[in-house]
Order: sequence, then C-alpha cells, then structure tokens
Amino acid sequence: MPTSHPRHSITETPAVAAALEPLRARLGANAPTLAELVMRGAEAKLRELQAQDRAHAHALETFVDRLCSGGEPDLEEIGRIRHASRHP
Repeated sequence: MPTSHPRHSITETPAVAAALEPLRARLGANAPTLAELVMRGAEAKLRELQAQDRAHAHALETFVDRLCSGGEPDLEEIGRIRHASRHP
C-alpha cells in the first residue's frame, strides 16, 4: 500500500519470538501490535533517559553546592560527573 511514511520490517528472531510469546499466550488475538509495542518501548526509553538526565542534573547541582560551601573537592566525584556527561 503506498504511503509517505517510512516503512520498517522486523524479523522475528528467536529472541524476539521469546519476548512476544508470553503476550501472545496470555492475550491471544488481543495481543498488542508491533507498532503499539514500538511506541510503548520508545516512550519507556524516553522516560528512562529523562530520569537519567534528572539524576545527573541533581548530582551536578549537589556537587556544585558542596563546592560553593568551601569544602575540599572530591576528585573521584569530579571524574564520575565528567564521565557521565560525556557518555549518557
């Protein structure tokens, strides 16, 4: 069927089949479509990334607050924060 939207194909490898089988067994004809699963997966991944961003921002804010309070800097923590900001 003609469409202006990108098309995708998914090969049902043994790993994909193993992930889908419990849904199919439990829900039968009411099992979610692959499109629905892709959307749910994308939304879940985005929530995960946003949570990581919030955690990183909080860690950075806490670290900056401690630096401003005049204590000695924690060089290990500096390395962890620097590494986390380069490799999300």
